[in-house]
Amino acid sequence: MIGLVSMPVFADDGDKDKKAKGGNNECPVGLVRGISMDDEFGPGTQALTKCLEKRHDVKMVVQINQFCTNTANCAASPYGLGNIRNILDDYEITHGMKAGKDYKMVVVLHSPGGRMALKDVGLNADGAEVSGRNPFEGTIRGLMARGVKFYFCQNTTRAFLSQPATTITSLPKYLLTGESATAQMIEGMEYTTAGLTSIADFQARGYQYIQP
Repeated sequence: MIGLVSMPVFADDGDKDKKAKGGNNECPVGLVRGISMDDEFGPGTQALTKCLEKRHDVKMVVQINQFCTNTANCAASPYGLGNIRNILDDYEITHGMKAGKDYKMVVVLHSPGGRMALKDVGLNADGAEVSGRNPFEGTIRGLMARGVKFYFCQNTTRAFLSQPATTITSLPKYLLTGESATAQMIEGMEYTTAGLTSIADFQARGYQYIQP
């Protein structure tokens, strides 16, 4: 009887230990490219690969303060968005984690990176329609659909409001044009009063800081 009573206790402790180490599944749970690590990178790769130990209650805040990495071909080189996709794939495919349950990601857009908050087609300072403002709108929407939350710095918004209409990121002043700067943002985008202070606030709330 003593053994029967003790066994569930040991099993429960083992479950707790697994959760403390970050997950109950071996890594990889899934394959990013559809083939094993050994087939993708060569024999012995799986044995050399360190997988994540923490797979529950993971929180991160990503700073995006640039628009693209290659100004000569900006539309094909978004700053940081590829890194975010890789993080999501690593969590979800390789480690079997679920957005909102096992991890949360927020992205703060400010300075030149604030342009990513805007719709590709919108209104400028004169209230006239402009296009080609944000070729990454579709990518942003796709990341939102995967559970990523985006925040647009209001200090950067103010800078865009002060720009002349000839500048691609200029925004309409509501009191002068009757057109809203907020309406130029991608649906689902939220504001933060100041990008840098919000990053510090997220860190104080337990979010790990990432700079692509």
